Amino acid sequence: MSESRVSGAFSGITSGEAMTVDDLATESDRQDEFEECFYRDLERGFDSGIACCEICSGEFLSIWPYADSAKDYEFQKRWIGLDTFYSGSRLRERFDYAEFERYISMIHCPNCDALLDSESGIWAYELPFAPPPWFERTMQEISDVARKTPLLLLKNPFCIEVREAITALSGFVPPQPVTGSLFRGRLDTKGVVEESISSFDFPPPMYVSEGRYNHAGGPALYIASDLETCRAELRDHPCAVLEFRLNTNLRILDLINLPDNDLDHHDLLLCLLYSALISARRPNNGFDRPHYVVSRFVADCAREVGFDAIKYPSTRRTEKNFNLVILNSDYTLAKISEPVKYHRFA
Repeated sequence: MSESRVSGAFSGITSGEAMTVDDLATESDRQDEFEECFYRDLERGFDSGIACCEICSGEFLSIWPYADSAKDYEFQKRWIGLDTFYSGSRLRERFDYAEFERYISMIHCPNCDALLDSESGIWAYELPFAPPPWFERTMQEISDVARKTPLLLLKNPFCIEVREAITALSGFVPPQPVTGSLFRGRLDTKGVVEESISSFDFPPPMYVSEGRYNHAGGPALYIASDLETCRAELRDHPCAVLEFRLNTNLRILDLINLPDNDLDHHDLLLCLLYSALISARRPNNGFDRPHYVVSRFVADCAREVGFDAIKYPSTRRTEKNFNLVILNSDYTLAKISEPVKYHRFA
């Protein structure tokens, strides 16, 4: 233990007498025991692979945004104040609260190494895969390519693997039905959107800006699983919404419920899904959208091998919901859907 750590260990101790060398050794052993017990109880209490303090949890979610909103997300993330953690842990059997307050300030966050304190807390996240140690560096490399030279994305080894994974996955996915009502919305600030299928169908290419899974000039149909998600995707602006049902089976690249048939690529696609490469929120309403480059690359890979649509998580609403984007322009709503109801929101 360094001299600064030793001196810090006694900053909360008051005594009328100076400590002896034996006292110092005892206190140092006591601190080491506390640290061992803390990490043991943290592992037992959270049963999680990743624990973040309040300093680094934001950075973690900037890399893995879907960890905060995945299916069954209430079981994948937990926060607990460290004083509450102490009250429910076995630390109480060995250390009183005064010792806890003293020693916790010398414990480092297991994720970022920042010092903790008794008034802070711990976030625990459970990813359903083991992130490769090189991924964060690779994500930065891809982000740089996406901003500077996006057409060269296929040269990146990770993106090559993504393309191979989607190609392999296509061999396991037959056309399938999408049951229940779906919802497609349009902004309607002037109340002029007509209540007709054609008003909600593929828009003309000249009016299409780039989106999460489409290029500029490349129409796609963005659809939500429920009315609340549809409105959230439109930022709760005045809108008209078509509720409809599909009457045709689609070959869907389902990024939310990946099949286990291709175990070689399963974790790679999960890594892609949970990361900011395709699950980051759109930060603004401008035309600068480098975070969409990889998701559009995924859409191109899906089209290449015959997928009609992609099922993916909403970044605006974190319940048991989903978004669906129809890529195949042959499947117009006029051909494959039956209207149920029209909704308007001012």
